[in-house]
Amino acid sequence: THSLTHSLTHSLTHSLTHSLIFLFLILYNTAFCFSAAKKEIPAWVYPDWRKEFPDEEILSARGIAAEAELARTDALVQLARYINTTVNANLTTVVQSLDKNGILNEMSYVQNGTQVSSQVEFFGVEYTEPYYMKKEKKWYCVAYINRDRAWEQYVPQIEQAKKIFYGFYDRAESEKEPIFAISYYKSAWEKSSDFLAKLEYGRLIHPAEEKLYTQDRNVVANIPSVIESLKNQISVKIEIEGDYLNIVETALEESFKDAKFAVSRTGNYTAEVLVDPNVNGENPLAVYPSVDLKLIGITGETVYSYKYRLTNRTVAYTLETAQKKSYPILAENILKTVPAELKELSETKK
Repeated sequence: THSLTHSLTHSLTHSLTHSLIFLFLILYNTAFCFSAAKKEIPAWVYPDWRKEFPDEEILSARGIAAEAELARTDALVQLARYINTTVNANLTTVVQSLDKNGILNEMSYVQNGTQVSSQVEFFGVEYTEPYYMKKEKKWYCVAYINRDRAWEQYVPQIEQAKKIFYGFYDRAESEKEPIFAISYYKSAWEKSSDFLAKLEYGRLIHPAEEKLYTQDRNVVANIPSVIESLKNQISVKIEIEGDYLNIVETALEESFKDAKFAVSRTGNYTAEVLVDPNVNGENPLAVYPSVDLKLIGITGETVYSYKYRLTNRTVAYTLETAQKKSYPILAENILKTVPAELKELSETKK
């Protein structure tokens, strides 16, 4: 009897233990699932989702689509679109400068945003795990960039663009000839477009860090007024020998003016011009006129030269008649050639 009782007790105890364990597992799983269900919907799915991505620390955008991968792609597209739109809007800013007469000039840029969009993925875009909302039958995903980490990756590009810009700007600052200084300032201005685009993207990533480049922005903004000031400093006086009825001199004056050079008797640039009829023979005589121009800069060096000689002879019984016939041909070539070459003096340097 004692043995039977012991056996029954053991059996009941064993069975009860298993039942309790089974019940515990059911309760545990139920509680776990209930808890998981409560936490299942991420906070960034709700309308106030940006609270999960504080703007001072993170740059973010949310994508919504019928498929998980499309939601992820849409998030990246939205982020790229935001960056592209914001950067380009800021780049369409007015750059103001005062000319020597105190008149306010305004210039504006419009940058192509393609390169900005292509930079997005490079600078550490991260994604949330896409989440499916059954009621809406839509997937949600957030693409985001940590501002500090992105800045660390991106700032070398800003510095490289800055280096290229100042390579031309510093050369312009050290150039003593105004004509050549203008060309280097123009090059710096051209390179500033990329520099400013990089800065705008940097400002979007990390405004506090980008603010350290304020002085560089001011340097860029001042370039148009510096160029205008230098242009106003340049004037040319023409010293010519061998002309006839001012035919060649008139062509040269027009050429300088067409190239935006002021012509003055007290100019700081000197155009030394020699016109030679190159007479051959007599009764009748033949001439092969030529013109030799040297433009001397403020440093005393020749900054531009032009030479031209007619290969076809002009025949006449008097030198004046020969000059009257042939010198207009010289003038025609001057007007065709010199203005374009003078303009190139102050064009951008590569």
